[in-house]
Amino acid sequence: MKLLGYLFVFMLLTFNAYAVTCTTGNCHTDIMKNQFTHGPVSAGQCNVCHAASEENYKKHSEKPKSFIDFASPTGDQPVCIMCHDNKVDGKYVHAPVADGSCTTCHNPHGANNKYFIIGKKESDTCFQCHENNKTVKKFLHGPVAVGECASCHDPHASDYKYQLRDSEDKICYKCHNDKKDDFNNKFVHKPVKEGCTKCHDPHNSDAPFHLNAKSEKELCMSCHKENKNLSKFVDTAKFQHKPVADGECAECHNPHASAYGKLLKSDEKNVCFECHGDIAKRVKESKYVHGPVASDGCAACHNVHGSDNPFILKMAFPKKFYNQYVDGLYQLCFNCHNDDVLKYSNTTKYTGFRNGDRNLHYLHVMIKGKGRSCKACHEVHASNQQNHVRKSVPFGSGGWELPINFTKTKTGGSCVVGCHKPKEYDRLNPVKYTE
Repeated sequence: MKLLGYLFVFMLLTFNAYAVTCTTGNCHTDIMKNQFTHGPVSAGQCNVCHAASEENYKKHSEKPKSFIDFASPTGDQPVCIMCHDNKVDGKYVHAPVADGSCTTCHNPHGANNKYFIIGKKESDTCFQCHENNKTVKKFLHGPVAVGECASCHDPHASDYKYQLRDSEDKICYKCHNDKKDDFNNKFVHKPVKEGCTKCHDPHNSDAPFHLNAKSEKELCMSCHKENKNLSKFVDTAKFQHKPVADGECAECHNPHASAYGKLLKSDEKNVCFECHGDIAKRVKESKYVHGPVASDGCAACHNVHGSDNPFILKMAFPKKFYNQYVDGLYQLCFNCHNDDVLKYSNTTKYTGFRNGDRNLHYLHVMIKGKGRSCKACHEVHASNQQNHVRKSVPFGSGGWELPINFTKTKTGGSCVVGCHKPKEYDRLNPVKYTE
């Protein structure tokens, strides 16, 4: 490099007198029209880079076509490294740099940009060699949109694959630093650890957030299809959860990291309540909350990705108010509660809702053709009456709320309802009904 420096000074002293004619005569006048000109060009020192003997230079000046074979003052080495550092240091060297072909990308005389890039913008220069499949989709990454490839890539050489200026995650954090803190959470999505490009296309995409798929759902299922139970419900469930049907997995999950299991955005209950505000209000304002709801366990009863049961329930439960009871009809409830409550018309063991030993659960559910469902009397999420007895139940299609006023006593209780006359019951001293 020192030798090249001496050569540079020598050439300045020797050939400067001839150089001024290159751009001030009838030839090469276009070179000076650039907004930014290379130092030697500005100084009229063309001979710094274009070497010839004094005789040949004179010959070219007098008859330009008689001699045009100028030589490089650096022989086989790039002329540029006479003044500029050779930019080949790095594990991955850009092909033109490795070949010493600086002029593949740079105009040695000048340009309308400060790095003398050949194209109007960086990307135009890059796309001379690289296929432009990076600006053809619906959503463009910011640096790509403005053609600044060098924001992420070192155009000369780098120790990182694709000549990235830093490791993949650090490159992304330069702009997306707000995501970095998330990754200190307890649960980090596996692809995040493998690199941002596992899910995101850093150039362009047809999906929002530059996803590596046509949609959020397609991207998620590209990995999670291995979970057969999940993929079955997502694809074919008779009753679908709206965010899943709409392909909006990130409505409930943080795709990067979370303090909550399954990468939920919040605890399970509050994730659900974000949309189901009516239930949230009832739970908040009610005295008695159903166990699974109190323990954040909405998923104890609901399959949140989809189900073949109404209300995306995990197990069977009828939607209708009146039902002819058969075994398995209320499978969901009896997954926790003892179904012996409906096996015996008389019992002193399986239910407290009895008049003497007459099982009033059995009585209500087994009414021929009009057996009541559990929901007819019990609120499944929360209630202000003991035993989760509802205050009212929607009845019919007209919007009427059938009232249920329940009073519990030490040995029984009473119901004032819209179904029948007020009734009392007592386990120790059975009430004698006249009808």
